[in-house]
Amino acid sequence: MLNPLLIETPRRSPPTASAHRVIENLVRSMASVARWIEFHRQREQLADLENHQLADLGLSPAQVRKECAKWPWQA
Repeated sequence: MLNPLLIETPRRSPPTASAHRVIENLVRSMASVARWIEFHRQREQLADLENHQLADLGLSPAQVRKECAKWPWQA
């Protein structure tokens, strides 16, 4: 009978260059999604402003509607 304590487990090899690329792409993608969420949040806040507040910022309601109509990934 084999003793389970004597069985060697396979060792993991160090990450390869392709694994690093996958991780870098994942991090970049997550950063992009975080930016999109922030754009969406800012546009929601902009849409909630009153006309006199928009005037203080030098914006017209039409400009705000145009900005708020953008998709989150549009800068």
